Amino acid sequence: MTERDLRKLEASIRLKMDDIKNQKVSLKDSGIGALMNMLKKADEAAYEKLMPDYKQMVAKYTIFK
Repeated sequence: MTERDLRKLEASIRLKMDDIKNQKVSLKDSGIGALMNMLKKADEAAYEKLMPDYKQMVAKYTIFK
């Protein structure tokens, strides 16, 4: 995976996180878990950087309010 692909992957994860926070899509329907797994395999450092935000988002926005 190239550096450009990694940046695109990270950007799409952040975009999906914003969509979940704004309740445009549910956590399950977003497919963010698969993207996080791809990021972990490709770039462990970027994964570790995003993980705290991901965990916080999962704790708050697992269901629609």
